[in-house]
Parts: sequence; C-alpha cells; structure tokens
Amino acid sequence: MKFWIKYIALGLSLALLYLLLWSNSQASVDLRQWLAGRLLLQSPASTVQSEPVKTETPASFADAISRSAPAVVSIQTVSKGTLSKNPNPTSVEDRYLVNVGVNIGSGVIIDSRGYVVTNYHVIHEAESIKVQLSDGRQKIATVIGSDPMTDLSLLHIDLENLPTALSNSEREVRAGDVVFAIGNPYGQFDQTVTMGIISATRSTRSDLPIYQIDAAIHPGNSGGALVNAHGELIGITTQQLAAKNQGAAQTGISFTIPFPVVQDIVKDLMDDGKVSRGWLGFSANPVNQRGHKLLAPDHIQHGQGFAITEVNPEGPADQAGLQYGDFVTHINGELISSFKQVYNITSESKPGDTVEFKFYREKQLMTVSLTVGEAPVSL
Repeated sequence: MKFWIKYIALGLSLALLYLLLWSNSQASVDLRQWLAGRLLLQSPASTVQSEPVKTETPASFADAISRSAPAVVSIQTVSKGTLSKNPNPTSVEDRYLVNVGVNIGSGVIIDSRGYVVTNYHVIHEAESIKVQLSDGRQKIATVIGSDPMTDLSLLHIDLENLPTALSNSEREVRAGDVVFAIGNPYGQFDQTVTMGIISATRSTRSDLPIYQIDAAIHPGNSGGALVNAHGELIGITTQQLAAKNQGAAQTGISFTIPFPVVQDIVKDLMDDGKVSRGWLGFSANPVNQRGHKLLAPDHIQHGQGFAITEVNPEGPADQAGLQYGDFVTHINGELISSFKQVYNITSESKPGDTVEFKFYREKQLMTVSLTVGEAPVSL
C-alpha cells in the first residue's frame, strides 16, 4: 500500500509541475497567476518603499548673490601725511619724504538715501574717504558716526539710484549655513565672492554676538558683506584670525558682525552720531554637556542658561557680586535660552537701569540686582 501511495504522490507532483511549467491551458495560466500573486504578497522584497527625499543643491548661487552684491562698495581712505628724512637725497628739495597713509576696505549700502556701513578701523583717522560703487561711480563720503566697540562706522554719500542689500530679519542664522563674503580684497579685486559656512555663532562679550566663518577673507574685505544662500545680508565682515607667521586665510577663521547688531548701531548713529549703551561688565558663554552637569541645577535643560567666564573689575557685575563660574538662568525673570536674548536685554538697557539676575553658585540659587553702567569706549 505504501508503495502505491508513493507512486500516486509522484504522479501528482509531475502533473502539477507540468501544469506550472509547460501547459498552456487556461487552468494552468490561472494557477500560475494565483501562485505568483500569493508569493508577491508574502515576499518582503515586494514591500512598497517610499521615495527618498531629494535635496537639490543649486548648480550656481549667482542669482542669489546678485541680489545684494551691487550694494557692496570699495573704500579708499587717505590719512594725514608725515614727513621723514630721505636717507638718500639727490638734491636740497629731496631731503624729506612725504608719507601719505592709504587704507583700503569695503562697505555696504544699507539705505537708498546714501548710508554706507563699514568697519571703524577702515576709516579711523582718515582725512578723506572715497567710495566707489560696483557700477564705477565714485564719491567722497562724510562720516555720520562711529562705534569703536563694535568696529562699525556709518558713512553717507550723496548719490541717487543707489542699490541696497537685501535682508530678512525673520531668517535664523545657524552653524552650518552656506555663506558668501563679498568685498574688495587688496583694493584691486572689487566684487570678489568667496564661499564658506557659518562655523559657529559665538559671543565675545555678553553684549556682542558674532559669527565665526571659514570663507576666505583678505585685506580689503573688512566692512564687506556676508550673505546667505538666499542672497540676504546677514553680517558685516570685520576680523581675521591669524596665527603667528601665518596669514589669516591659512587659519580659515574669520568673524562677522551679525546684521541685527549692525541695525541697532546704525539706528543710534543716525540719531546723534554716537552709541550710548548699557554695560553689564562681564563675559559669558554657553556650556557643553559636561559644564551643564557641573554647574546647572537638575531642572534646567541643556541649552538654557550660561556661565560667566570673566567679570570686569569694578564693573557693574563685580559691584553686584557676580563671580566667575556663576551659572545664570534668568534675567529680569526671563529664562535665557540663547545669547540673542542676552544681547537684546543689554542693548535695550540704559545706564542707570536695574537688571535682576537669577543664578546658581555651586548649585545654590542666588539673586542679585545689577545697576547698568555706561559702556567704556575701547578699540
């Protein structure tokens, strides 16, 4: 009996194989389609996959850059000349040499009425300031006012139909953003564009946020524009970091004054030609995870608050009792989650105002009231 069962099973298997592989009958076709459908539904390979998110990088940023580039100008200054003895005179008239100080830089037209922003160190001690536009027009500028602390100066040129830089105060600037520096390197290569990213957003003092960038910056770029990938002005280039026996371009580190800071300074300079700002008298920085665990109380999240890294002797913070290492969480009752808040509070404070600090020292809660001072003038 078992013998016949084996032969019957073998016969059925061969018949099924024939129907699946060689027969063209309708029953065979239907059977093959049914099995194919069953196998596809159960196969992991048949799982529907979503389309990958496509991120397209523009082939060129020329159109974006062209929105603000025409507003970038070249600046040449001439300072008071000095006399020095000629070591190799050829005549009586040739006994002395006249040394005329010439400086170069860049600037940005921020107002169609003729207002130009540049760095203070570009026009410092200048007897004459010549501004040249991207279309070739030239004009002698007048100084409206300067703020040495932020290294900013406001000029005015009497010309019509002036291009202005595009800006967008609603767009956040973050580390990793693509940026372009536009300026006049070496006073000869106007409208030069270099590309990089925002390397970091920092604060050199509690009242002065700054962008660190890696776009190539050269002498003559000072006062030029930093624009984002949308062509919007986000800052004014100001400083280069150069290691000993190296050029600044070799370090890949430069700094830019954020445009919101520029706008605040320009507003004050337009009002009376100077900036009267409050001064808290300390430097500070956000803390990393380790620093947060060491200094902050448990209920404060990482990213909130900041640590005081320096206190100016006899300054407002020193007189109020703040110390190095204090972890500040609130100013005037406002939880601090970014240095932009600190800058806004400081910039809105006037000398004589009272500001309340809530902070932790060795994780013990403390509060002090600080009387805002007058910011000292420094270069």
